[in-house]
Amino acid sequence: MELFIDFILIVGIVLNIIILLKLFKTNNTQLPKKILIVFWFFILFTIIHFYGLLHNLNFLLIPTFILENGSRFLLAVLIYLYVKSLFENEKNFIIRHSAHFIPFILYLLFYIIPSSINYVTDKNIFPYIQTINKHINLALIKDSYGIIYLLMSLNIFYKYKPRLKQFFSTFKEQDFVWIKKFVMLFLIALSTDLIMTFSEIYFGYNVEWDAYITVFLVITAMGYLGYFGLSQTTIFLTEITSEDILLFKNSKTKKIIKQEEENELKSKLNKLFNEEKIHLEKDLNLNDLSQKMQISSRKLSAFLNDVLKTNFYDKVNYHRVEEAKTMLVTDKVIQYTVTAIGELSGFNSKSSFYRIFKKTTGYSPSEYKNSFNNK
Repeated sequence: MELFIDFILIVGIVLNIIILLKLFKTNNTQLPKKILIVFWFFILFTIIHFYGLLHNLNFLLIPTFILENGSRFLLAVLIYLYVKSLFENEKNFIIRHSAHFIPFILYLLFYIIPSSINYVTDKNIFPYIQTINKHINLALIKDSYGIIYLLMSLNIFYKYKPRLKQFFSTFKEQDFVWIKKFVMLFLIALSTDLIMTFSEIYFGYNVEWDAYITVFLVITAMGYLGYFGLSQTTIFLTEITSEDILLFKNSKTKKIIKQEEENELKSKLNKLFNEEKIHLEKDLNLNDLSQKMQISSRKLSAFLNDVLKTNFYDKVNYHRVEEAKTMLVTDKVIQYTVTAIGELSGFNSKSSFYRIFKKTTGYSPSEYKNSFNNK
């Protein structure tokens, strides 16, 4: 068992270092990136602490105790602030949200540091620490506190989710799933720890390796999120532009497209889709389309949302589905496979073609083809 835990902890340390290096290598200096760097550093110190605990390495235990012990008062807060920073202006962001750090600071000053002094000196210099340990289950408080913040983070995500695709033009829809997965996986880890804490309090059930179970879940989450985050359009969704944020915040309060521009933009857009068939380009993105229309991506996003009541991805997919529907009921269905028709229509994968086609028409491509052949 010890050998297995040792292996998992080493894997966790390596994964954490890779994630931090990737974050440092990104070229932006925006706040979401900075918050994530602090977050992953705390995770790293937590894993190192448990590695020192496993092997009784005091030179690792003592310096990492301060960060590890208070991490649950801070990690969930950092996740909450990361999610919030994606949708708010950076100006004075930390100052405006400084109250969220108060519990961690108080815990650091009145519990962690005094506990460390008692441990290092081997004296009961701060006797109230012993009283706290005897009568208060700090693990229960920290887990509950963390879960509350993670639920608050999910609330922010679901609050803004309906408008994410419409205003953050530089990202693919699935990139935003990172936020949900990020919060949910750490919520599972904390909830598991809370359940084990309850079982110890109320049922006297003690799991010998309970702390390592939580760490194992965190490392598993970290490995999955690392892969998912690094494979995104932008690493860990840290490069949202100030233009995107401004558009997002002003989306309900400020009309960007003037009345006299609407017909001109509609004409340009119809020409690009109906005559030039721009939707057949597999890697088409909003920036490409905005350049062809000779307007900013911000303005195009506003036009699609406010005037056409749609968004970039839905608009493109609509035309791709229409293209595929035409092919499926003409002679081209004899020349090409259904999958090839999806590719010719502009879809970059079989799965996205089938999923979007069925969502739009109510039929799979094959079902749609067969329904016309049987007529």
